[in-house]
Amino acid sequence: MKRPAIILSVLLLPGLLLAGCGGGGSGGGAAKTDYLAKAEAVCVKANADRKALPSPSGAGDVAPYVRKLVDIAGRATTAVAALSPPKADAAQLQAKVVGPLQAQLRDGQRFADDVEAATKRNDNVALLGLAANPPNKTRADLPFMRKYGFKACVAAADTSS
Repeated sequence: MKRPAIILSVLLLPGLLLAGCGGGGSGGGAAKTDYLAKAEAVCVKANADRKALPSPSGAGDVAPYVRKLVDIAGRATTAVAALSPPKADAAQLQAKVVGPLQAQLRDGQRFADDVEAATKRNDNVALLGLAANPPNKTRADLPFMRKYGFKACVAAADTSS
């Protein structure tokens, strides 16, 4: 199960982490700098927490692993979404980053529920199917985020690799 675990780690969490990590807009100055620093710190911690999780070594380890990934993403999402973005950028950040990634977090939570249900049924075929099809679509506008100044959050949100 090591390969599906790696797939889940790489594909599931990164998009989930960023439910609020930035966007690219017209805001500038101290408010933007402060917002970026706080959001990036959240993403750096979430990335480190994810990397610190040991990969599952068997089918029974997958559901707890996925739940931990989603929990990390949920904490990061909540923390970043609670930040006060620069007023000039708030609408763009919500539309291009926060909203789409909150939706992706909900997808991740449903995915974790499905993994847990398949595990309880001891349905390894379903687990492999889930591992092959995680909710890995990058929903955030990554070019917008890069332009805005994010680095760690872009890395977290980019599920293409």
